[in-house]
Amino acid sequence: MVAVPLLVLGSRFSGLVAALFLAHQGFPVHVLERDRPEDVDPGLAVLTPDALRELAALGLADALTAAAWEPRRLVHADAASGTVLRVAELGAAVRARYARPYVLVPHAVLRALLVAACTADEMVTVEWGRRAAAVEDVGDAVVVTDEAGARYRAEALVGADGPASRVRAHLGGGHAVSSPYLLHRAPGPAPPDDLLRLWSSPSLHVTQARVPDGTGHVSVTVRVDALDDLHREGVAALLGRLLGATAPEVRAAAAGAVGTPPTHVHRHHAPLLRDTRHRMTVVGGAAQPMLPHTAQAVALEVLDAAALGRAFDHADGRIVPALDEYARVRAAPRGATADRALDFATLCHADGLVRRMRDRLWRAAAVDATAAVVEAADRGAVSGRPPRAGGPGGPAGPMAC
Repeated sequence: MVAVPLLVLGSRFSGLVAALFLAHQGFPVHVLERDRPEDVDPGLAVLTPDALRELAALGLADALTAAAWEPRRLVHADAASGTVLRVAELGAAVRARYARPYVLVPHAVLRALLVAACTADEMVTVEWGRRAAAVEDVGDAVVVTDEAGARYRAEALVGADGPASRVRAHLGGGHAVSSPYLLHRAPGPAPPDDLLRLWSSPSLHVTQARVPDGTGHVSVTVRVDALDDLHREGVAALLGRLLGATAPEVRAAAAGAVGTPPTHVHRHHAPLLRDTRHRMTVVGGAAQPMLPHTAQAVALEVLDAAALGRAFDHADGRIVPALDEYARVRAAPRGATADRALDFATLCHADGLVRRMRDRLWRAAAVDATAAVVEAADRGAVSGRPPRAGGPGGPAGPMAC
């Protein structure tokens, strides 16, 4: 059995980010990373000004910004008619207002930088391609067994391995409470004039973004209320039928998604009964699975990981006080972020009277659209301030990356 002080179960970005923030505060970390260094999906990660501010402490913000696409404006339109519903100024307006930009970074770029940073940090050790099979809480430690049969005894365990985390089962609750949403990603034409384009309808949520190399990236989120229809038609036929009822510009942007399998299946989950237990805690999607509509998943992982690192620093490495502080600081902002994603999904897929009221509200510029987009991850999360109910512009968020 391998004995380690801090063990992180990771996948994608969350585990590597958590390890780096813990190491930044001087604590040695061992990571069992589910994926291999070269494993990456073709998506884009949204990094908000708050997330970049935290990443600057790790020396990663400048490199990420240099390799990112910074949209000048968000244009949100109705998918069926193409009618513009609202516009949010980004680019220079966000830099002036928040001192850092709002950017979209290819997953491959973010993954490569995190892998390199963990490799270079003597406080971080990573075993790649290792997946936890069982987690046992023994009171004064946590014992993890991986799928190869190797066993690890950790003084503290951080679950950063997504919605299917082995740690979530020990924290209670957190069951799915929404219909499934299928997320498709595909190359597509780049949007013109550095505009981030979004179309929504009762069944679809389509985003068109630019990749830093000048090509385009499209994500299509399909709300599946009738699973019988999905099983009868098949995913490709269902997606083709839904896109066939959209405006020509939507079909042109999203044509490449037809026939592609969904990369993820998302559902909104109820909050966990507790964020920590004894010597275990969770961060990012392992703590609160996110609907893709606000594209805040990666920013949430960064903010959680940064708060966890600070909590260990404040507690001088004492595990139980550190985990208690982390839970106290992050539970409310994380829950608010997830609720806003659900609220925005509801608005995007609204129909009938709710849809008409939504359109009138957005067209009247009754909300601060820029703040609603940029602050969807809750600015109070950085300092531990409680979240503001509804945010500055109500439920909001730009896209599904």
